Amino acid sequence: MAVVEKNNLLMYFVIWIVFIILQILSIYSVTGLQFELLTVDIFIRSALFIPVGILVGKAVRYANYEKMPSIKQFVSYGFLFIIFVSIWLCLGYLFDYLLTGKEFTMKLVKILPVYMLTGFMCYMILILFLRNKIISSKSIENNVNNINKQANIMQNKHTRSTTNIEILEHIAVKSGQKIHVVPVSDIIYLQAFGDYVHIFTDSGKYLKEQTMKYFENSLPLHFIRIHRSYIVNLESISRIELYKKQNQLLTLKNGYQIRISSTGYKLLKQKLNL
Repeated sequence: MAVVEKNNLLMYFVIWIVFIILQILSIYSVTGLQFELLTVDIFIRSALFIPVGILVGKAVRYANYEKMPSIKQFVSYGFLFIIFVSIWLCLGYLFDYLLTGKEFTMKLVKILPVYMLTGFMCYMILILFLRNKIISSKSIENNVNNINKQANIMQNKHTRSTTNIEILEHIAVKSGQKIHVVPVSDIIYLQAFGDYVHIFTDSGKYLKEQTMKYFENSLPLHFIRIHRSYIVNLESISRIELYKKQNQLLTLKNGYQIRISSTGYKLLKQKLNL
């Protein structure tokens, strides 16, 4: 990565030098201004692109231009261009006045349209560079996040397989003088009820004195906690739909509906590979 960055810096430096030389020769051939003073002027203005360009880059990143609608984005880039060129031209003429004198600076004012065209070209190159950099950084960030998600999933599976937690195949529930043995495969969902947990199946509802955390760790991997009060069997899910803006609503095959928490929805998307 360091080698690539050094190569990019070298490439930009070469382009910058070539740009300076071409600009000096083109303006000199048209205006016939004093070559030495013109060279000083072009070098100053080219150097000023660096700090002004940095300010533009910070403005683009801070304002999140990429998230704006197309029309608003176009207007914002146009307004930023006016600021960019104005600062660049004012600083350029100020340094010209200090280093080359008033007489030569007044001659440079006459070629203002040339400098404005140069500023526009450099601004467009700068914006394209910033957009590509932002897109590349977002792509890298998304790839890293995907890798981390996969690593967390694998770590959770490994943790469950290497700990002493026993994966349940059935749950014994005492009801009065009776003991019901509920197969885990028959469970549709579980709901927290104080210090107890309601276990719902097609055949009925059972009350177990146990914690949701216990069931979250002890049930097979196709059971997922979608809310602090609910654990559902993925095989019992019928559909997931949007509910009041950013909230999600889960519908089970038996018609029962459950609101999903934001954390639960993230886990659910991972499980379903969404």
